[in-house]
Amino acid sequence: MAIFTLLAATAAATAPLPSAEDKALFAAFKAPCSQVRKLDRVAKAARKAQWQEVAEDAHPNLASLVRGGREALLKDEPDAKVYGTQFRKDVGGRTLWLVASRYEDKSGYWGNGCRVYDFAAAAPLPLETLVALMGKPNTGTVPLPDGNARHLWEPGWKSGHSVEVSYLTGTDPVSQKFGLKGLVLTAQAIGGF
Repeated sequence: MAIFTLLAATAAATAPLPSAEDKALFAAFKAPCSQVRKLDRVAKAARKAQWQEVAEDAHPNLASLVRGGREALLKDEPDAKVYGTQFRKDVGGRTLWLVASRYEDKSGYWGNGCRVYDFAAAAPLPLETLVALMGKPNTGTVPLPDGNARHLWEPGWKSGHSVEVSYLTGTDPVSQKFGLKGLVLTAQAIGGF
């Protein structure tokens, strides 16, 4: 295990530094989403970081994600509570969309999510860039459609939550149904069990 940590640290040290645009994107994500364990703190941090609250229909993909996700959850768990807020921010020439959401079932299980979407992203962020931005190696990688991947950090910035970064071309059936396309940065926390 120590050799893996040493190799990962060496690779991170020799990897090219993230661009100013990628640093700005990640800072815009981390400011609210590092607070994911408390949903009210996510919204407060988003406003402090100059994210502007928007309606869920402010972008067609955003509307598909919010409505489609809510409908899918309530279809499986009609007694569940699902709520959240959406925000928009322009960062380094990118228009970003933030969705902060909470799911609670009748048994007390809950899940908070904080996601930043760059629907117009034309390519994924390289893993080396993500490792540099997170400040540590990823703990896993999951394959996605069209040869893309989801990179995982468990724990994320602190204990009790995870961070994921994905890129989707938007051509697979699930992505098309929910409006998933481009770069997706996610922080999640769960509890109540």
